[in-house]
Amino acid sequence: MLKITIIDTPAEQKLVLEGKLIEPDISELESAWQIARGARGTRRCIVDLRNATFMDQSAERILLDMQRDGAQFVACGVFTKYRLGWLGIRCKESDSKARG
Repeated sequence: MLKITIIDTPAEQKLVLEGKLIEPDISELESAWQIARGARGTRRCIVDLRNATFMDQSAERILLDMQRDGAQFVACGVFTKYRLGWLGIRCKESDSKARG
């Protein structure tokens, strides 16, 4: 099961993704991403994957789309960091800004 939380602040928009990033939940993520992208404006976008436990190929595709649209990623799990690195997606270090 995938839980998607969008946190809007004046400076950034954060998408917090928790659980498994797999079909059929990826279509919900794509929809949430399109809505969030339209509402973001000039704010930076952070995708928080610290509580993501698994991702399949469909998740990799949407994460690459997010990266192309300028999203920055925060991750801490070995598996998640490995998969993102394999895709060529760099992660920000987990800092106080990423947590809050």
